Amino acid sequence: MKSLGCLHLIPVPISDHNHDNSISIGLSSTVNHILDWIVETPKTARAQLKIIAPKTPVSEQRLYSLNKHKPQENIKEILKPCINGLDMGLISDAGAPGVADPGSVVVKKAHQLGITVKPWTGPSSIILGLMASGFNGQNFTFNGYISIKKPERKNDLLKLERDIRNGITQIFIETPYRNMQTIKDLCSTLSNDIDLCVASNLNGKNELILRKSISDWRKFNNFEIFHKVPIIFILGRSND
Repeated sequence: MKSLGCLHLIPVPISDHNHDNSISIGLSSTVNHILDWIVETPKTARAQLKIIAPKTPVSEQRLYSLNKHKPQENIKEILKPCINGLDMGLISDAGAPGVADPGSVVVKKAHQLGITVKPWTGPSSIILGLMASGFNGQNFTFNGYISIKKPERKNDLLKLERDIRNGITQIFIETPYRNMQTIKDLCSTLSNDIDLCVASNLNGKNELILRKSISDWRKFNNFEIFHKVPIIFILGRSND
């Protein structure tokens, strides 16, 4: 019986700064032999692979792109190199694969096929943001994106507040061009005793992490600094 390859789950840098500190020790020497890569966006992946697998010529790397809208399609076909005994790498556009990322369906199929799954340590904006917030890290929820439609959006935010009052830190992300409006929506919807931590450009040269109460955010007059930059929003109690 032919032995199967290993699927390596490899976090990639989340900023264009300080790469050496965001890559696991020994990672490059392990993954330089991998030629088959499951990726989110090929163009972005090629730039990331130059960082994490610098000794492998880009021309030799074979990229298998996941359909973001229909990630379930052709997963077994994408995993063919592993089925045939070759190691593969799975990367996201940024951060940890399978976390807020369609790559989780690949990992699920790998387990079903008996393929060994090897996760590597590396940066995750969700975890970095939680660490930097000072909120409860024992019990938290990552909510992905909240609704952009006004009635549903308000209901989503009020639900987050109820969960916060039950001791659960709440984390979500937003499309960068909606950052400023999102902070304003939080200020107009949530109670004064809720704290918001905004973590932007994590691991980047212009990293900025601010935690304030909602009442203090209402007085903040420089929302423009968050326009079109990658942000993690973390919510918790002021008096926890």
